[in-house]
Amino acid sequence: MNLEELKQFIKQLGWGFLATTDSRKVGVRPMAGLIWKDNQLLCATFIASDKVAQLTKVPYAEYCFCDSTGKHVRIAGHGSISTDNAEKLWLFNQVPELAKYFPDPAAPQYVIIKMIPDNIRVISGKI
Repeated sequence: MNLEELKQFIKQLGWGFLATTDSRKVGVRPMAGLIWKDNQLLCATFIASDKVAQLTKVPYAEYCFCDSTGKHVRIAGHGSISTDNAEKLWLFNQVPELAKYFPDPAAPQYVIIKMIPDNIRVISGKI
């Protein structure tokens, strides 16, 4: 699977799971509205979320996207939090559903999780 096929797979699924840790506890949660930009995976979230606290402490995470046949993609890499209003506006315009959660793209409670993948694994789902 090349990068464009991977991006299409993620887009078709719509939802994936993000795993983060603070080196003591692990959190896994469903995430939607992920967009690729300049080989980074971007996703909106609330600044007060556990995932932001965990990524601030341990800036590494993994997304997993799985279809109904078991085919899945795991994407791991460095994660960071962006509060840059230009980036937030760009993502807000790319993912119109964000307006349901954040009335203003400059809202301080809205931040972006940015991941720079360093490990991408594709598993066919066939046994």
